[in-house]
Amino acid sequence: MDTRTLSLPISTLDYKQPATVQIGSPVSVAIDIMQEEGRGCVLVVDDDEQLLGIITERDLIRHVSGQRAAPTEFRVEQVMTADPETLRASDPIAFALNLMHLGHFRHLPLCVWDDQGEAYPIGIISTRDILDHIAIFIENQE
Repeated sequence: MDTRTLSLPISTLDYKQPATVQIGSPVSVAIDIMQEEGRGCVLVVDDDEQLLGIITERDLIRHVSGQRAAPTEFRVEQVMTADPETLRASDPIAFALNLMHLGHFRHLPLCVWDDQGEAYPIGIISTRDILDHIAIFIENQE
């Protein structure tokens, strides 16, 4: 593998469309979406689909697991990480890897921004997506 592989834009990866949940929803809805779609996270959006936060498996373990209240009693805004770090599809893969490493993130939303600087999710990238891309590249070199 050479440095060109990591300098490619994130858009070259096989990233997923984001799974989203509306602000104000019970955490149980986020859990159901994550389980049904086999996701490690869900993005929290408002009525206009603007990104407000992210709920990851870690967030659920940290905020819900061991609580005496049921997930139906928590709202997503009580559990989510607000204003998460985001990426553009044009950002290099190396930039995503560095951000994930420094922030200890396994998932990052890919967004587009409007004229007011509001972020709208178009995808989600995971460390697994990057590892799969690198593995395919290595296989093709052999």
